[in-house]
Amino acid sequence: MTVTVILAAGEGSRLGSRGKALVSRDGRTLVQHAVQAAADAGTVPLLVLGHRAEQVRAVLDETAALDEATALAGAEIVICPTWRQGLSASFRAGVQGAHDRGADRVAVVLVDQPGIGAEALRMVLDAHRPGRIARGSVRGRPTHPVVLDLRAAFDAAAVAQDDEGARPYLRAHPELLDTVDLTGSAEDADIDTPEDLLRWRAAQAPEISD
Repeated sequence: MTVTVILAAGEGSRLGSRGKALVSRDGRTLVQHAVQAAADAGTVPLLVLGHRAEQVRAVLDETAALDEATALAGAEIVICPTWRQGLSASFRAGVQGAHDRGADRVAVVLVDQPGIGAEALRMVLDAHRPGRIARGSVRGRPTHPVVLDLRAAFDAAAVAQDDEGARPYLRAHPELLDTVDLTGSAEDADIDTPEDLLRWRAAQAPEISD
């Protein structure tokens, strides 16, 4: 079983601490898009929440109540109480949550990369081989998704620091890494700042709004 760990615990301090998960796009929040993409790719969505966790959960519960068939109704949630310590804490919580749900493989995505959807996730999943690590790339830039066996995910979580998730482990083990070119199938832009959000709005207008 593959669990897609969606890292969505941060407050988005550079975005005014509004919580990236609650920014909306196409009439739905980024967290809803991420969950749907993970489900559409045939994986189990696992949300790692921290900042405004109850608000995010309420949005998901409301959507699921309106349509019980939606992927949001089956989304798993892990609360990371130490989310202020950075992405590394969320990553560790997500890997542990994947283990607790019986995963043998973990895909990792960020909630603030809405341009990386189900197609990109499927491509990286299809390229992954046991004992290896598959990672997406857009125009030569390494990005998400990252797909690892559960054992490798635990090893990566053990060395994660501050705002880096699997990156230190990937740097230490380049011999295990297989890069998947997602150019044309994904966009890797993060929504980190108000300027990023404005650029995304300009590119996607009128699809994204607060």
